[in-house]
Amino acid sequence: MNNHHSWSPGRIALAFIFIILISTFLFGALGLLLATQVFQATTSPEAIRMLQALNSLGLFLVPPLVLAYWTQSDPKSFLGLNFPSSIPTLQVLGLICLCIGAFFVIDALSFVNTAILPETAWVANLKAQENLVQNTIGQLLANMTPWTLVLNTLIMVLIPALGEELFFRGSVQSLLSARFTSHTAILIAALFFGAGHMQPLSFLPIFFMGIIFGYARLWTGTLWVPIALHFINNGYALASAYLNEGVLNTENTMVGSPISFLGIGVFVIGLWLTRKHQA
Repeated sequence: MNNHHSWSPGRIALAFIFIILISTFLFGALGLLLATQVFQATTSPEAIRMLQALNSLGLFLVPPLVLAYWTQSDPKSFLGLNFPSSIPTLQVLGLICLCIGAFFVIDALSFVNTAILPETAWVANLKAQENLVQNTIGQLLANMTPWTLVLNTLIMVLIPALGEELFFRGSVQSLLSARFTSHTAILIAALFFGAGHMQPLSFLPIFFMGIIFGYARLWTGTLWVPIALHFINNGYALASAYLNEGVLNTENTMVGSPISFLGIGVFVIGLWLTRKHQA
C-alpha cells in the first residue's frame, strides 16, 4: 500500500473513520432537510428512497473515494478499480458457477441462521427490529411501476453494489491487508460487512457473501468482479420481488432437496475453478 505521506496503516484507518463521520453527518443532514422541505415527511416511499440513496452515498460510496485520493499515490490500485489485462476463460466459468451456486448456499445458510437461534426474549427483539427493516423495504417494493423499478434498481442494487464494495473490499480489506494476511483481512472485512447490514437474522448468509466477494477481489485482482457479483445478487432479489407483486422471497424453499445439493456442488466447482485459474 503506497500512500502520499508515508502514513502508517493505523493513521490511515483513523483518517477513514474521520471521513466516515463527517460524510455520514453531512449526507444525513442533507437527507433530513430535503425530506422535510420537499416531501414534508420522512415516511413516504419517495422520501425513503431519497434518504436511502443519500445514506448509502454518505456512508459507503464517498468515504472510500475521499480516503483513496487523500492518502494514496495510486488510488485506483488501492481500491482495486484497475481492470485486469485479462481474466482466464476457466476463471470466468468459475465465477459463473459461483454466482449460480451461491444462491443455493445462501438459502441453506438462511435456514441454519434461523435454526440455531434460541427462543429467547432478545431473539424476539431482534426479529421485531428486522421486521421494521423488512417493512421499510416493503414500502419501496409495493406497487412497483416500471419507473419505480428503475429507481429501486439505482437505490437498492447499483449504489449498494458500488458503495459497499468500495467500502468493505476496496478500503477495509485493503487496510487490513497491510497488517494481516489476505485471508484474515477477507474474514474481518466480511464480519464488518455482515454486522454493517444490521440484520442479525440474516448474518450468516451476508457474512458468507462478504467472504465470496473478498476472495473474488483477491483471485481476480480487481474490485469490478465483486461489484458485478454484488449487483447480480441484489438485482436477482429485486427482480424476484417485482415479479412477485413486490414481495421478497424469504422462505428456504430448496433446503434438503436434490436441486439444493446440486446447486451447492456447482458452487464448489466454481470455487475450485476461480481459485485454480486466478489471474
